[in-house]
Amino acid sequence: MGNKYEIRNKDDSFKELIKNRNDLKDTVEEFDPVYELRKKILLLRLDEGLSQEELAARAGMRQSVISRIENGESEPRIETVNKIAKAMNRKVKIDLV
Repeated sequence: MGNKYEIRNKDDSFKELIKNRNDLKDTVEEFDPVYELRKKILLLRLDEGLSQEELAARAGMRQSVISRIENGESEPRIETVNKIAKAMNRKVKIDLV
């Protein structure tokens, strides 16, 4: 059996993210910036090969914060997103269209 925080491939992780979550499934067809942000954080973390624990340590926060963001249990504040981005050598870009 794998580690609780085992890194899966991106497609499996995305499917797991929306599994049994009708509120997230509905947003797949519609643009929802918070959903897109959660998805982006998850995909970048997996691209970097990081577990939630590793990303959290780099960002100076608890693993549970990363988990709640990725699972749609909380909406992250901009400062939290900025810490996560910096931990992955990324920048946050906000655009109003």
